[in-house]
Amino acid sequence: MHYDRTLFGMKVLDATTLSNYVMHSTILTTMILQSNILDDDLLRVLMVGMVKSPCLTHLDLAHNKITNHGVRLLTKLLNGNSVLSHLNLCDNRIHAEGGRYLGRAMSQNASLVYLNLRLNRLCDSGGQLLLQGLHANTSLLTLNVAANSIGSTSIVELARTISGGNPQFIAVDLSCNDLNDSDIECLALAVQTNKVLQNLDLRCNKHDPQLDAVRFIENRVRENELAAVTSSSVLE
Repeated sequence: MHYDRTLFGMKVLDATTLSNYVMHSTILTTMILQSNILDDDLLRVLMVGMVKSPCLTHLDLAHNKITNHGVRLLTKLLNGNSVLSHLNLCDNRIHAEGGRYLGRAMSQNASLVYLNLRLNRLCDSGGQLLLQGLHANTSLLTLNVAANSIGSTSIVELARTISGGNPQFIAVDLSCNDLNDSDIECLALAVQTNKVLQNLDLRCNKHDPQLDAVRFIENRVRENELAAVTSSSVLE
């Protein structure tokens, strides 16, 4: 079987054609471009059309080769006029600097409700910069930062966010990071007064899974979930 690697993935012509369509379309709301070997150069071509789209709300760029430079380009979709509500950047090549760009953009964004950064390389410094930006954000409901080597510094910022700065978070995925026992206890204190958070995934970290704080968090978010279901049923 003949194998030619150059036949795989998006090419410049593909990106140019798609960009032109997105620019002029008034009905395209969702664009899924997973696993297209999409790098920063191709993303720059796509951005020409995406920044002018009046209706693009869901953008999925998971499993590509986007780096910090690409994230900086994408922040143009998160400005004050943004209509983008869902952004998936899972499994790319985003480091701490990318976290800084996203944090700065999210501090002024009012449209994004879902952000997935799973399987990137934010590390603790990038997580901290991202979460600092979310203190002032009032729209984001779901955040996935699993498998990013996030640690204690980021958890301090997240605790501040869910305890007061951004109490509207419904789900946060912190699985497969570097959280220790002290980090879990910090989160337990933060969720004490939170009545909105319904899912906090802490699996596969470095803490003791038998900690009382773990059970407290599980019970607390479960109470919030049940309260939300009950409230929804009453409204119906």
